[in-house]
Amino acid sequence: MSSEPESRRCRCGGDGSCAEHATDGEPPAESPDGDDESSGPITYDDPDEGESVPAMPDLGDDWTTDDLDERWERRAEQHLSDVDFDTGLGVEIARDSLRVARGELTKAEFHENHHEAIAEEFGIDERPTKSAYEAERERDASRMSGDDGGSRLPGVPGADGPRSRRGLLKAAGLATAAGATAGLAGCMGQSEPDPTGTAAAQSGVVEEGDSQLGMVIDTDRCIACMLCAEACKRENDTDAGTHWMHVFRYEEDEYGEADEGYMPRPCMHCSEPTCAYVCPTQARHKRGSDGLVLTDYDTCIGCKYCQIACPYGVNFLGKDESTEISGGFTGSETSEGTTVGGPPPKGVMGKCTFCVHRQDDSAQRGTTACEDECPVDAIHFGDMEDPDSQPRQYLRENRDESRYKLLEQQGTEPNVVYLGHQPSKDATPTDGPYNYEDLGMEKLGDHGGDEE
Repeated sequence: MSSEPESRRCRCGGDGSCAEHATDGEPPAESPDGDDESSGPITYDDPDEGESVPAMPDLGDDWTTDDLDERWERRAEQHLSDVDFDTGLGVEIARDSLRVARGELTKAEFHENHHEAIAEEFGIDERPTKSAYEAERERDASRMSGDDGGSRLPGVPGADGPRSRRGLLKAAGLATAAGATAGLAGCMGQSEPDPTGTAAAQSGVVEEGDSQLGMVIDTDRCIACMLCAEACKRENDTDAGTHWMHVFRYEEDEYGEADEGYMPRPCMHCSEPTCAYVCPTQARHKRGSDGLVLTDYDTCIGCKYCQIACPYGVNFLGKDESTEISGGFTGSETSEGTTVGGPPPKGVMGKCTFCVHRQDDSAQRGTTACEDECPVDAIHFGDMEDPDSQPRQYLRENRDESRYKLLEQQGTEPNVVYLGHQPSKDATPTDGPYNYEDLGMEKLGDHGGDEE
């Protein structure tokens, strides 16, 4: 643990009472357009060049799966080089999972395209896209036999499997609500309300038990004190060099002057998780009760396909390497018959769980370690479907502030909303003033691994 005095770690609360963290009150600038030499949804500096600080995510709206070029493929192959599974298959299925999220490939087509290779490599294929594939086959058989009258219902896509009652209610409610608000807004000369939740929350169609846990993170308040990362490591007992919460510190040119910004990055707990699409055992899954994207430690085989399919760089392979500050939650948390919380065993994938062990404990439910420890109230955790939840209230209270979701244009539907300036493609990652070594947590290695 660092011997640095606690007073050095600013707790001004973001109120402008200290010169170091005072803000000028200017509104967030728009992200400039422009070409970017990096490839893929998120890239990192090459380790052979001596760099260990992760690069900023590529936030360009013009990003497509065509940008997954040779550089992205080479890096993906590097990440898979330490596991005994088909590297080429991992790269190919990761690429296609992102195409599914973007709507360029149906889930049924995705499953069919890779089923034979997955089954041959792993002896099993339980990916969540299996249901879409089987439903499509049943529809094809029904059409061939004439049981459905020989035609589909107009305007109903037939490739993504049967839509659940919950999904249909959401879609119908959203369409009705959107039409009504758009009409009223047009008649009264008012703008439409800002989106502050998920589709169901916006539409007002929220069924009993319909929940999606998420976060609102106010980057204008963040002071990069790293206390959220430290609290996460202590709470979850993660390995050395493994940081489920990472705080990006960056600089970019604003009107001829270097402007500094911070961006905490947990797992996004996406509504369309590409990491789950590629998991052959369905160890990586989205929990229906609260929308958490979790890993079943008992069935994960450590193939790391989820790591390269995730556009956010949040996955880590368990190594059983402790740090000085670890020692908090060390047991295995079992929920709904699966072991999903705490540090993953060696060779098993792990990531931010939004402190799932707390969500399964009635006394701590609705809290996370990072939110509890943040001294400037930058992190707000809760049910994004509930209009009365803390994050939804915070969005309403700050409705005039700029907001964004990381790589939302990729179709993953992340459930973390950021308030504040969105970093541009030209943002340059920097280190300090407080870093992982100072805090006894070791520095982050390249894309979720310890520095060699």
